[in-house]
Amino acid sequence: MKLMKLTAAAIALSSTMASGAWAEMLRFSSFEPPVAFLTKNVFPEWAKNVSEASGGDVTIKMFPGGTLGRSPAQQLQMVADGVADIAFIVPGYNPGVFPGVTVGELPFTVTSSQAGSEAIWSLFEQGMLEGDFDKFKIIGIFTTAPQTIASKSVIKMPADMDGKNFRASSPNLLVAIEKMGAVPVGGITAPTIAESISRGLIDGSFNEWNALKSFRIMEAVDNILEVPMGTSPLMVVMNKSKYEGLSEQGKAAVDQFSGAAFATAFGQAFDGVNNAVRADAVKAGKLTITTPDAATVAAWKEATQPAIDQWIANTENGQAIYDAFLATMGE
Repeated sequence: MKLMKLTAAAIALSSTMASGAWAEMLRFSSFEPPVAFLTKNVFPEWAKNVSEASGGDVTIKMFPGGTLGRSPAQQLQMVADGVADIAFIVPGYNPGVFPGVTVGELPFTVTSSQAGSEAIWSLFEQGMLEGDFDKFKIIGIFTTAPQTIASKSVIKMPADMDGKNFRASSPNLLVAIEKMGAVPVGGITAPTIAESISRGLIDGSFNEWNALKSFRIMEAVDNILEVPMGTSPLMVVMNKSKYEGLSEQGKAAVDQFSGAAFATAFGQAFDGVNNAVRADAVKAGKLTITTPDAATVAAWKEATQPAIDQWIANTENGQAIYDAFLATMGE
């Protein structure tokens, strides 16, 4: 009788395990507010797709708003330490770790989030990007849509930047700011930009429309100049040991929705919401939005070219990487 009960219990346990009740639950950390588009829509959709494809072997729980760690600069270390299994990171907050992705920061390169994300993933797959990629499972590498110049004061030409304190998320964009005569201000993460502008610590920042809304920057500025001041490369990374410990079906599900497929899905979603936010801002009429003419664009290109030249000179195979990045977006 006891043997029959034990056998029945074993069968029930086996059935429970097979049904996914013992699924691996992965913690996905995001520093963004819960209502931010990427954290509310894009990343949960990816998590849902992976969970369904894994047949229940993997479940992924979002931890938005910095609930596992508030600082955007700490997200990568949290993954390395196992505090988070997966995290949304901004490589610019961890300079020197993934230097290859900084090609996406250069002004007048990326034409859209989809084009930039697909191109930068292609370069990664080709092994052209330098960085500590082998220490992590790389889920995705992306670029935002091209960034605008968001400011309190009116800025139309590069000369208008002279003497102003301006923020950017990466050393390369800070170089561009410095080359235009402005005072580059680093160390201000996205969640604190609006407050920094309101307190007068900075006059403005380079951000795309999605970030202007997500971090309430558009409430702190009065002017937007739509020149493509590079992008903020973004990544989703996973603890490598955690990935390797998944079932074969679990790993296959992660792989299926990562990489090139994620680059395309991310870019399409990002461009869509970016355009929608801009349309809403135009309709609201609270911001002075300037779309520059050809002569103005040429002036900004000339003003930012030294930053591109410096990146190429300081990067091994910099010219080849830069040329490949532009060529891939043109395909």
